[in-house]
Amino acid sequence: MKVDEIIEQALKLVVPDQEEIRRAKEAERELRKRLDGIGVEYMFVGSYARNTWLKGNLEIDVFLLFPEGMSKDELRENGLEIGKSVLDDYEIRYAEHPYVHGTLNGVDVDVVPCYKLKDARRIKSAVDRTPFHHRWLKDRVKGKENDIRLLKGFLKAHNIYGAEYKVRGFSGYLCELLVVFYGSFVEVLKNARHWTRRTVIDIANRVVRKGEGFFVVDPVDEKRNVAANLSLDNLAKFVHISRRFLENPDIGFFLPPQKPQINPGLVKDVLETRGTALFAVKFTRPDIVDDNLYPQLERAARKIFEFLERENFMPLRYTYKAAESCYLIFECQVRELSKVFKRLGPQFEDEKNVRKFLSRNRPFKPFIENGRWWAFEYRRYTTPGEAVSNYVSKNWHTLGKNVGESISKHFEILSGDELLSEPVLHEVCELMGVKV
Repeated sequence: MKVDEIIEQALKLVVPDQEEIRRAKEAERELRKRLDGIGVEYMFVGSYARNTWLKGNLEIDVFLLFPEGMSKDELRENGLEIGKSVLDDYEIRYAEHPYVHGTLNGVDVDVVPCYKLKDARRIKSAVDRTPFHHRWLKDRVKGKENDIRLLKGFLKAHNIYGAEYKVRGFSGYLCELLVVFYGSFVEVLKNARHWTRRTVIDIANRVVRKGEGFFVVDPVDEKRNVAANLSLDNLAKFVHISRRFLENPDIGFFLPPQKPQINPGLVKDVLETRGTALFAVKFTRPDIVDDNLYPQLERAARKIFEFLERENFMPLRYTYKAAESCYLIFECQVRELSKVFKRLGPQFEDEKNVRKFLSRNRPFKPFIENGRWWAFEYRRYTTPGEAVSNYVSKNWHTLGKNVGESISKHFEILSGDELLSEPVLHEVCELMGVKV
């Protein structure tokens, strides 16, 4: 089918229906009524205010604008009190400072306090920049709302929509800027085919150039990279799916893939064929928000991977999952090492350190090879699971504050049937490239 025909089908998936729009308008009217009754200055911002929200993803963002001279403590206190008073139910959430999330007439609402500033260069926290983003975009997105929705839906179907660390994809603001810059959803994809890791897109000056890394210049703050949270792998993924869609348009590009049922026996057979070691560190999930949890999981997994490299277990890849428990999952090329290894010693010219090296009590006689001393020694551990168990027991404090503390209290090393009985089969198959 042609691209235009697919887009007509896709619009039904991404554009809100009349009932969703009616609910949104009713909630907006009631929210304005309640805020006007308090007498606070406010601004509706974000995808709802610009009519670019994705079908089924309705959330109203309202920013409370406080005088620049107000202290941060007063701003937080007043913002929270007003947020709690205008919503039907609420919870306190945290970004750079706390804000109120809740519902009004069944619609999700965020009430966020910020400073009312005349110049974006005077911002005191990231949220102060948002009103400037809204003012820059509100007229420029007109006529392009559904193209923005198409881009968001396209990205969401491939799990690369959202700048939070769990996803590390494209933010809603970035989607809007790209469509404004290139003119349409299809033009974004056509140009994305040629993006590289060094592409710089200067929105305000209408220029694409080469730089040190992928950088989308914020039209409100030229020093800020709107794509800072986008991972290199997700950039590559978007370039790839853009090429594939334009070569062979299909509505499936807008539909999230169905997760198939995976037989643990299949994974077990693949592992046996590969001859690798697959194992995981399992521990209690820390009670922290995702934006704090996922960077720590990434850090912990990377540190353990680097340890496995140093110990010659030849790790292939790692991944992690946060469910009721957390899992750090690894595959190594080596299931078991020999009991001995070669200990590097000094070069023969280094008399002092040669004496020191030779004076140690060793199980085997040292020898000279290529002009330096070596000696065989016994390993402390020969399997990667055993090695990691020892490592995390002693180095938990390097694995991220909350993750490390959880591991220090209790962890398990899982492998074989024990691991494959845990809710990690999809992650394991993705890690190993298993075709299911």
